[in-house]
Amino acid sequence: MTPDDHRPTARAAPQAARLSGRMRSAVTLCTRGWRWAPIAVAAPVLALAAGLMTAGPAGATPPAGVTTQILGSGTTLGGFKIHVDGIKVESKDAASFTVAHLTFAPGGTTGWHVHPGPVLVTVISGSVTKFSADCTAQTYAAGQAFVENGPSDENMVRNDGSVDAQTIVTFLTPPGAATREDAPPPPGCNP
Repeated sequence: MTPDDHRPTARAAPQAARLSGRMRSAVTLCTRGWRWAPIAVAAPVLALAAGLMTAGPAGATPPAGVTTQILGSGTTLGGFKIHVDGIKVESKDAASFTVAHLTFAPGGTTGWHVHPGPVLVTVISGSVTKFSADCTAQTYAAGQAFVENGPSDENMVRNDGSVDAQTIVTFLTPPGAATREDAPPPPGCNP
């Protein structure tokens, strides 16, 4: 990972240490009775690390000029409901929260991407512009906030200013999910 990635660089130890039941079953099924299992499992991982395979979709636009500091992450013990003064937040199952501080250099961009769940963004200095897949743009200045609505909200956030911009971002995801996935630029939209 490079400092320009705006993906978390660390996971909570309990999550990283255990495989989910489905993944554990797949690994057990593939390796049971097979002497070369470690090589079979390691080869794709090494190929991915060497850049021989790509993790994102073809034509994806990775982040550039954005540094990320993970401030904390955790997972709820189960589902929850919050209904207060017209604000509703609900999850039927456990959810992971990751809070990060993103610094955008002038011209820095997240690249086109989506998230597996909602993202709450607060601009704390400078300004950033969120470009949506329909090529509409909205600029947010310090003290303003916006929401990225999950997998249906393909977007790119960029600092079009001449000074650094900073945001505090809260990612809500299914437990163990990545906080983002790179996406190719939408057809006809190249801001």
